[in-house]
Amino acid sequence: MIPCMQYEPKLYDDLQRGMAFSTGTRRVRREDIAAFAELSGDHTRLHSDDAYAASSPFGRIVSHGALNLAVATGLAYSLGIFEGTVLAVRSMEVSFDRPVFPEDELRLELSVVDLDERPRKDRGQVRFGVALRNQHDRLVLTGHWTVMLRRSLADAPA
Repeated sequence: MIPCMQYEPKLYDDLQRGMAFSTGTRRVRREDIAAFAELSGDHTRLHSDDAYAASSPFGRIVSHGALNLAVATGLAYSLGIFEGTVLAVRSMEVSFDRPVFPEDELRLELSVVDLDERPRKDRGQVRFGVALRNQHDRLVLTGHWTVMLRRSLADAPA
């Protein structure tokens, strides 16, 4: 894993439309795919059977889309911007644009798309644009996440 630039935690009021954040990389290994299959119970042959996957349009084993999304959330957390500020993930809208193969290295780009001061004075919702890219700079997952963030650390529990 290549370390990402660590950012300071970001409150709702610290963010502006157009702000962007980038992570380091995370390699998806064959063992990760097998572990995710065990955890999720999704043993689809495309993710676990070399002979079957070789006959697929991808020609080899691919990572689960949900695993790719999970990697994206882990990369987002690694940025540091959500440390102590995130209250909830309200929604995730994603498209799986390209397959992720074992040994691909993924990195995440987040950009602030919209800010909504609701639902209360102590928190607001941020809509982030999400772009997960592989080592060839090709998009593998895109979408939007809506995250509820604190407006002040004074509102945080002790």
